[in-house]
Amino acid sequence: MPTRWFGIRLEGIAQMRIGQRALQFVTSCIAITACAASAQAQPGFGEAEEHSRVSLISETETIAPDTSTMLAFEFNLDKSYHTYADSYNDSGAPLITVWAKPTGVEIGDPIWPAPYRYEQPGGVLDHVYERRLFLMMPVSIDPSTPIGEEIVISASLEWLVCDSNLCVPQYGEVSTTLNVASRVKPSEHAQKFADARDSSGKLLTGARSDAVIVMWEGDTLVLSNLLGYGMSFIPAAESAEPLKLMENGRSDSGTLRIDFDFEESDRVVGWVRLHKVKGNPGAPVNEKLWIINVKRGSKPNAFLGNSESESQ
Repeated sequence: MPTRWFGIRLEGIAQMRIGQRALQFVTSCIAITACAASAQAQPGFGEAEEHSRVSLISETETIAPDTSTMLAFEFNLDKSYHTYADSYNDSGAPLITVWAKPTGVEIGDPIWPAPYRYEQPGGVLDHVYERRLFLMMPVSIDPSTPIGEEIVISASLEWLVCDSNLCVPQYGEVSTTLNVASRVKPSEHAQKFADARDSSGKLLTGARSDAVIVMWEGDTLVLSNLLGYGMSFIPAAESAEPLKLMENGRSDSGTLRIDFDFEESDRVVGWVRLHKVKGNPGAPVNEKLWIINVKRGSKPNAFLGNSESESQ
């Protein structure tokens, strides 16, 4: 069964959101340098050489009381290295984050972008990011926070990067400062946040303009397109568990048929990525990344969570 990694958030003494396999990983290692995530997937485990860098940036320079803005971890990786998504993986390790922040500041769960499917010999399947990861998260402050106060938010991070032969643990200490003001002022990084939203994919709603058609055959999800593209399904961490994802999660035929274990969740959440097939360039499309969030047995719709609109 694939490892279902969940990101870890620690605030104060301890607040953890972590999957069972990730908990086994953390508790079995005195330090991340002492253990390999998967001997089968990663033949070697290296010293803590720097193969990536991280910074903490804000979408705005200021924040008003009782409002929110966006922060982001911006990871830049050396060529040929990848790091792991908060998803279903056969190897790798979760991102570990320890926050230091003032009272009255709340940081929400990270918004993970669509990773890429990464197949390795021996039937090992991971979902990874190469070269860059832009991981956004909302931050809000208490309405009683006085105008003029400076809010310093810091984080200590541990993550894993790998190439085809070696995995190397990475460490980072980052911080950013927000000024409390009555008006919000965009930061020099605001365009990066806008670009991240623009590249996040388009929601499948069942409209005729959708490039991907979503159907159910019992508990089998059938994804298809008639445009000549291949497809891959990339599950999000909160999705019902896809079964036989290595065999059934990618196709050059324009059709995917995926079964799920619905014991923990009745929703399929993730992305569908279109890719060109050799000998068939595919019809022009404006969007090759599609977001899927559909309830078991229901059609996609624009009003997620509305049981009436989900009925077939």
